[in-house]
This record gives sequence, C-alpha cells and structure tokens, in this order.
Amino acid sequence: MPEVAGGAKVIVAAVIIAAIVIGGSVYYAYRVRGGGKVSITICCAGSLGIPFNKLASIYTHKYGVGVKIETHGSVEVVRLVTSLGKVCDVVGVADYRLIPYYMVPKYASWYVAFATNQIVLVFTNKSKYASWVEKHPNEWYEVLGKPGVRYGFSNPDMDPCGYRAVGVLALASIYYHNSSILKDYVLSKISGSSAKMVNGKLNVYIPASFNVRGNLVMKPKEVDLVALLESGAIDYAFEYLSIAKQHHLLYVKLPTKINLSSPKEDSYYSQVIVHIMAGSSREKAITMKSIVYGVTVPKNAAHPKQALEFVQLLLSPTGRKVFEEEGQPFLEHPLGFGNVPAGLLQYVVTGKG
Repeated sequence: MPEVAGGAKVIVAAVIIAAIVIGGSVYYAYRVRGGGKVSITICCAGSLGIPFNKLASIYTHKYGVGVKIETHGSVEVVRLVTSLGKVCDVVGVADYRLIPYYMVPKYASWYVAFATNQIVLVFTNKSKYASWVEKHPNEWYEVLGKPGVRYGFSNPDMDPCGYRAVGVLALASIYYHNSSILKDYVLSKISGSSAKMVNGKLNVYIPASFNVRGNLVMKPKEVDLVALLESGAIDYAFEYLSIAKQHHLLYVKLPTKINLSSPKEDSYYSQVIVHIMAGSSREKAITMKSIVYGVTVPKNAAHPKQALEFVQLLLSPTGRKVFEEEGQPFLEHPLGFGNVPAGLLQYVVTGKG
C-alpha cells in the first residue's frame, strides 16, 4: 500500500564545487590541492550526481587527481560516447542495461551493475492537494487529474527515470485494473504515443519526436524537475527515492508491484515494455525491470588507469557506504559482465553479458 514520507533533514559534509549549468547539463569541477596534472571526466546520470560528487572529493584527496562530473539523462550519456565521440573516463548510468544495449562491444568491453533505487511520486507542502495526498496515499494517481495540478517526469527518450515513469503508469493501469491511468497521464499527453498488447505484454511506444500537452511537464533528466517542484511551477513529479531524500521532498511510496524496487517482482514488471525513440533507427524496446545502476570505463577513456581507480573506490566499502547514505543501496553482490578488470574482481560476482 502506498505511504507518504519525506521531509527528514540530512546533514551532508560540505564539499567545495563549482557548478555551471551548460546546455541542460551540470558540471562539477574538483580542484586538486597542490595543482594536479591529471583530471578525469565522469559522464553520469543525474541521480548519480550527489553520490559521485562525494566520492570525487574522497578520490581527489586519496589520489591527487582532479575530477569533472557531467550529468545528463543516461540515454544521452551513452549517446555522447557512441554517437558524438565524447571522451568520458567513467560512464555511470541509471539503467545498467544501456551499456550492453549501446556500448558493448565497440565502446566498452565490461560493465558492473551495482546499486538500486525505486520510483516514487514526490511533492512539497506547496503542491496543490498535498494534504489530500497525505491522507489518501493509495489514491495517488487520482491527484494527477485534479483541477490545476501540473505533474512531470523526465524525457523517456533521454532518461531512464522518464521511461520508468511511463512504465510505472502502465503497470499501475494493470495493478489497479484501470486502463485510464495510462491513457490519461501518458498517451493523451505525449503526441504520437500509443500502446498495444503484443504476446500478452503491454507495449508503450514513445516516438523519437513529440510534443507534450496539457498539464504534463517534461525535462531532459529527473533532477531538472526538482527546482520546478520547489518553486511551485509543478505540483508532483515521478522521481527516484534517492532524489526525494537528498532534496528533502515529500513523497508517496508506491506499491512494490509497480515501483520497480524488487528483483523478486521482475516477472510482474516485465508485463510492460516501453519503446523509446519509437519509429527511428535508434528505437529500443525496454522491458520493465527492477532498477539497477551500471558503470564502465569506455575504451576511449583518456585516463583509463585513474578511471579504474575511481571505479574501485566506488565499489569498495567506502563507495557502498556513500551510496547507502544517499538512499541508493548497493546490490548485495554487484554483478560484473564481460572482461572485468582484475582490480575489480574482489568486489563483484561475474556473470554473462
């Protein structure tokens, strides 16, 4: 059953960063004390920004290597490497499957699946009908259609949180036996989108080019919606639980059957397949599955040794602790696929991929 939570204050160690918003992306530059000559570039999902920032501070102190972190939607992260030739020393994505989908074998030879999350519906005290949602959390989807309410999720063609939001609403239609949830909150809002049953699976198609209608607001990545919530420009958004906790937002915790939190429910989640960039050569059919983050060092990394040291720190007990503190718990045993470097084998269980 859904429940309302949030608002707890967390004291986070101060980290000196320079943040510059450029083209919808955030760059965090860490300066090395004493003037380091090497600096690695990390391209990652928006929801990895805060824990990676904390790790970067620890890493710079330990190795004397600078770190620049650039955040995008995860689909955009892999596109930067595979289509635009960007040199990223470390790639971190909110859906580990994007690495084998787009990067293996040409751009990466290995990857690790390491941390989890879940989708929640976030809001603030300023949100319309906030008190109603707090009293009736199991009717969370009804508030999205109430007069004057504006809600948002990230672009499904650019960001896993976006296609997961679509998947959650499709799963909600199944779970609540109410097909209008998907129709009213996705299909009627995204031009050219459609849905149909294929071999017993609910397939949702999000075209490569579309317009957003009505009271839905869409941004390139999930963290872009936080400022809109805090300013009152939108009332509700589909976000990761970690984002809600890190930004001290109120949230409705959705039923386990639809929030993509539990590997035990992967069979249920798989009833929904979201097609991103539908109708284009880059269309991908993404079966809904429990949320797991992934990381790799691309083949074209400028500083592969230093990048691997960062991933070692990420997978170590230090990295695990940072992620636990930020609401993104690790898998009990991170999974390594492909030609996993020897330095990482102590932290992973190797699999096929």
